[in-house]
Amino acid sequence: MLVSYNWLKDFVKLQVEPHALAEKITRTGVEIAEVKHPATGLKKLVAGHVLNCIKLEGTHLHQCMVDVGEAEPIQIICGAPNVATDEMVIVALHGARIAGNEKIKRGKIRGIVSNGMICGLQEIGFSDSVVPVKYRDGIFVFPKGSNIQPGEDVYHALGMDDYLLDFDITPNRADTLSMEGAAYEVGAIIDQPVKVEPVNLKADGSDWTSTLTAAVDAKLAPKFYLRKVTGVKIVESPLWLQTRLWNAGIRPVNNVVDVTNYIMLLTGQPMHAYDARTFKTGKLSVRLAKPDETLTLLNEKEVALDPADIVITDGNQPVMLAGVMGGLNSEVMPDSHEVILEAAVFDGTLVRKSALRHANRTEASSRFEKGINWDNTQKALDMAALLLRNEASATILDGVLKGSDTGRKPVMVKTTFSYLNKVLGTTLTADQVVALFNRLNFETQVARDQLTVAVPARRWDITIPAHLVEEVGRLYGYDNLKSKQPLLAETQGGYANFELFMRHVKHFLQGQGLMEALSYSLTSKARATLFTKAVQPVAEVKMPLNSSRSVMRQNLLTGLVDAASYNFARKETELAFFEQGRTYDHADGQFNEHEHVATLYSGHVYRNNWEHDEAPVDFYFVKGQLENLFTALGLTDIEYRAEEIAGMHPTRTAGIYVQGDYVGFIGMVSHALTQTEKPLRNSELYGYELDLEQLSHYLPTSTQAKPAPKFPAMSRDLSVLVDQSQSNQSVMAAIRQAAGHYLVKLSVIDVYQGEHLAAGKKSLAYQLTFLNEKATLTDDLVNEKMAAVTTALETKLQASVR
Repeated sequence: MLVSYNWLKDFVKLQVEPHALAEKITRTGVEIAEVKHPATGLKKLVAGHVLNCIKLEGTHLHQCMVDVGEAEPIQIICGAPNVATDEMVIVALHGARIAGNEKIKRGKIRGIVSNGMICGLQEIGFSDSVVPVKYRDGIFVFPKGSNIQPGEDVYHALGMDDYLLDFDITPNRADTLSMEGAAYEVGAIIDQPVKVEPVNLKADGSDWTSTLTAAVDAKLAPKFYLRKVTGVKIVESPLWLQTRLWNAGIRPVNNVVDVTNYIMLLTGQPMHAYDARTFKTGKLSVRLAKPDETLTLLNEKEVALDPADIVITDGNQPVMLAGVMGGLNSEVMPDSHEVILEAAVFDGTLVRKSALRHANRTEASSRFEKGINWDNTQKALDMAALLLRNEASATILDGVLKGSDTGRKPVMVKTTFSYLNKVLGTTLTADQVVALFNRLNFETQVARDQLTVAVPARRWDITIPAHLVEEVGRLYGYDNLKSKQPLLAETQGGYANFELFMRHVKHFLQGQGLMEALSYSLTSKARATLFTKAVQPVAEVKMPLNSSRSVMRQNLLTGLVDAASYNFARKETELAFFEQGRTYDHADGQFNEHEHVATLYSGHVYRNNWEHDEAPVDFYFVKGQLENLFTALGLTDIEYRAEEIAGMHPTRTAGIYVQGDYVGFIGMVSHALTQTEKPLRNSELYGYELDLEQLSHYLPTSTQAKPAPKFPAMSRDLSVLVDQSQSNQSVMAAIRQAAGHYLVKLSVIDVYQGEHLAAGKKSLAYQLTFLNEKATLTDDLVNEKMAAVTTALETKLQASVR
């Protein structure tokens, strides 16, 4: 907000130069982005009285004789369409400097001497956005009754000798979006009392409230006040009012509209003025818009209203987009004589959304969305009525129509002086703290160490003790706070255990030759739940860019399959990818994230060269890679079970279980899925995906190094004939249980099915390695263990030992 230095003087005794004041304000927490002085760079701009104005035939030019306070009038040639006799205008004399540092010189136009220039506001530095419409395409004419004489500098009359402080506020300090709020802030900073006088209004006419009924939804508008004035004369606002508005960045319109904008700048309470003829039905309502309703705003923009828009209606059709802008159908016109003034508090969230939805953010909507002072509603309404009595010859009718009148409880915040000093690192006494709150015009109560502060409604940003600490700190002066090294225990940096575990997994996979991939977390609903054993409700995106990025993934393998398709389309078929990332779901009504890792392989085990056979990647190769990872992590008791998982091959997929708990799967991507991707047709993709959070529960607490054994190990080979339905895992479990703790290694060395074996049978060959770390093993002991193994296999699995 642009705050006028001269206007601030109406409230606070200022003895601080504007730039120094801006520095003080910035140092206390409200940044002053810039200090503007409109008259900077201008010179020799005076008021002139047009004594005579003759149109030059065949041109758009006028030959004017202008009194500029010199001994004789000067002649100026002017091309503005609105120049006329007996007008008081802005004149740039010979040698003047106007906007853009342009110099005005005496010269000839069409052979006629022109001794200067009659100026429009834009030509002396005003923005188009604040120039009154009637002067936008011509020169500025001082309103009748302006107290300015020919030859007098125009800077004071136009407000250009002022200094404008650009308050670049944060959303929590919207209290400074008014002159009164800014005055309280400045007064506290420079320790000067603030003069804000109460409003005493006495009505001129009879009560009018029975002529209009107001149906207001208090949830949409907690406070909604109306007052009526009659006998209004719509004219141009006096110059003092126009200068206050355009210095704040607002375009003057007419005396009624300008008064409502002036009150908003003064108190922070947005207002609106309706032509009373709008409510000829005798009804007014505040409600949400209905479907298919439209409204043409005052800026002539037609908007299709949304059911979430708050609107003011005449009982039937909308006449205002509440908190944003009035409708053209309720505008105060030149022939308006009766005006209804509105001061209200609207739901800030709905107002903000309406302004954004219709791309129509205004000064009013900005204040409603950040918050306003609920105690200023009546005051603003009365002040506006008084100004209209003075500036529009209005008669104020008795009575205020209150459609809603929700109150707010006073805010009392309690804290202690010891807490304030502890947080700030100060040793302020109770008297010093109370004095700082007195500068803010906050009432306080002190009971020993206890401090209770009554927060006025104009400071709705203060609700908790920490806010009081901030107020004390900034008024005491951040520069006055002593720097002191905090006494803290030394903290050793490092990663959390789970983070270290994930990094270990990534580094190991990179060491296996896999390339890390990064894929989108967003995917389609159909693909989100592929490669998932227990499908959970998906986490949906509210406003997705397209259907293929509408939900959050529940697996990582989908992204790796997409990466494989991309590479296959470019003839890159030898792939080994991994991705470590998060999956998401919406289980139990809340959003959850899980850390996973997935791999994907295709092509051959080794690159094609003369040293190696072209062995294709298959299930057993990928399983070997996975078991190497488990070994590196120190995991034991791992089991693989046949599983049916969407997106995976029905007979080449296994669930991975650690100590009986499911932690992931391994297998081949189904042909049904790869056939849908043209580049992947007739290809075989293998991979696995692990839930790292689940897996981390089974990690050993520590890893201990062991010296090489001092005593020799002994190995025995064992060939077993079992049913084809018997799994290798069950056979190995039986061997380990029977062999005892001297069995240190068990591995499969051969698998055979075919000729010379009975139907439905298979042969499994194992190598068993025994070791006693404390003594040399004997053949008798090993033979005893092998006999126990043979007996266990024959009795438990009905196997035949060959």
